[in-house]
Amino acid sequence: MLAVALALAASVAYGISDFLGGLTSRSVALLPVLLVSQGTALILLFMIVVSRGEGPPGGAFLLYGAIAGLSEMVGVAALYRGLAVGVMSIVAGVGATAPVVPVVVGIMLGELPTPIQGAGIVLAVTGITLTSWGRPSGDAAAAGLASSIFFGLLAALGFGSFFVATDAASEGDIPWALLVARLTAVTVFVAAMLLKRAPLAVRGAELPIIALIGVLIVGADSMYAIASTQGLLSVVAVLSSLYPVVTIGLASVYLHERIERLQQIGIAMCLSGAVAISGAASGEFAEIDPHEAEQQQVSVVGIEDRLTPEIGSG
Repeated sequence: MLAVALALAASVAYGISDFLGGLTSRSVALLPVLLVSQGTALILLFMIVVSRGEGPPGGAFLLYGAIAGLSEMVGVAALYRGLAVGVMSIVAGVGATAPVVPVVVGIMLGELPTPIQGAGIVLAVTGITLTSWGRPSGDAAAAGLASSIFFGLLAALGFGSFFVATDAASEGDIPWALLVARLTAVTVFVAAMLLKRAPLAVRGAELPIIALIGVLIVGADSMYAIASTQGLLSVVAVLSSLYPVVTIGLASVYLHERIERLQQIGIAMCLSGAVAISGAASGEFAEIDPHEAEQQQVSVVGIEDRLTPEIGSG
């Protein structure tokens, strides 16, 4: 149940950070927003790692962390490139299928969800896609349907691979895994800014919000990493991917954006899937209790049997 709670909390943090990032990007160029927010996350993670005073894990775990950072960069680059050149609703809708990657990998690794969890996963993934699939703006053919699908799939592959690689890296050491992933991401962003010769134009009043995005990213990644070590990858990744519901909800409340009927259905499916997965997880723990109670009863009986002769001889 801890894994479910952490995954849902990570989803909330991801959703808030996406909302703030999108809102800030309206007045600040995308690369500076990404560099400052990711840089803040890197500094925070560096302080955490240094304060712990523990060395890095084996090379394989660090490699997984670097792969996680690169995968996230591929996902971000493909998503924003697709949003710029294609149909936003199609790019976002296809990109929202990212949880399919960790679900497939989890099943290949033998992490089979229960039937109820499986149904919840299908509901949640479908709901995530419908929630992100807003009303198309303009003619899909004119904007490039093929490129929209291509960049959406590339984004899904990038974010899905990030979930898988972070899960593997977290088995070694979670803070080090997140630090290496964030260092890789910041390196890519710095290289991109140098190649584009883009100025770091951020006003002082905007720095706290952008820095907050970095803090939220650290919190979300940390909760997901811990959850991935406590529960099934397929379940944790899907629950951590419910962030479009949070982002759309915040946009509706603070920006007064209209939630379409299709998105309402998607949100309902997401929540239903989350309830099914959470309920199934609770049921698994509940099934353990009678067995543990029986073991405790056997232990008590054994103690009584050993004490009875001593009492009689006394």
